[in-house]
Amino acid sequence: MVWMISAAAVIHLLFFVIGFFSINEQELKTSYFRIFGSYFGHPFLLNLVFSILLLVGWLTQLNKNNAFKHFYPSNPHKLFGQFAQYFVIIFASTTFFISFVMGEKVSIRLKYPESYITELKSNYLEEEKEADEDSYYDDMWGSDHYLIKNVENAYEDALILSPFLLGNYFLLPTLFVALIVFCVRVTSLRTFLLGIVFSHVLALILAFFSVFISIITSYDAIGYLYIFTAFAVIALTTVSLGKLPKNFIAIGINFSLIVFAPALFSLLLLFESKQLLPTATPVSYVMLLGTLAFVYGYSKFIHQWKATPE
Repeated sequence: MVWMISAAAVIHLLFFVIGFFSINEQELKTSYFRIFGSYFGHPFLLNLVFSILLLVGWLTQLNKNNAFKHFYPSNPHKLFGQFAQYFVIIFASTTFFISFVMGEKVSIRLKYPESYITELKSNYLEEEKEADEDSYYDDMWGSDHYLIKNVENAYEDALILSPFLLGNYFLLPTLFVALIVFCVRVTSLRTFLLGIVFSHVLALILAFFSVFISIITSYDAIGYLYIFTAFAVIALTTVSLGKLPKNFIAIGINFSLIVFAPALFSLLLLFESKQLLPTATPVSYVMLLGTLAFVYGYSKFIHQWKATPE
């Protein structure tokens, strides 16, 4: 993990520097500019290449050694620690965009402080009043106008594109990929794929019942049906340990790990639509904490499952 985080940190620093120097003063004075607009070009391709190289290298090393699968000493805390490492590594290896945007924001604030823009805007308005109509329209699209508007937009974007909010967009994909890697590590790729098949079959069955439910009640009931079914299968998997074949429980484990986060997220969104949650609740972060708590508790069950005979 250390080499992955170190490599990712160096690349984050690189993208911060690229973002910092991507602010072109001449461009700010001649055309409209938005933060991260220059990202979707060479920086995006560079991000893609670095992310693929890091993740492929990490997965290759990960596949060489799996203590849990080969019955070496382990415990529930170590299992959860593995999952937490997966999440951190994947997040660090795929979020270079955030560092790029932070570099742009710092560059804008250093080159164009708020007091400077306020003074420039004040001078611009005074010149505008003194100018005749023709010179007004010529000057309106001049360099000062572009610079003022671009920096004001950049300050607005800086408020919106905070690291907290940007990280919010990466949470769900990162969590989902980390859960997939964790599932394959604690069971097997074959069992994981069987779990996906099971979840799709179950979804088709629920879709059939949803047609009838939509006729006799509200659409919210359909959402609650899917959520209740997901949590019911998770509970049944837990209480069936030692009563069903080990491979069947393994499929249930994969289903539980993959489906819990979407089920919790859907439940939170339903609560939010009914105004049952406090205003401005960060749903994605609540979902992340809930999923981490679930995986932490579920790790003990996974360890018990692994100890059962075939």
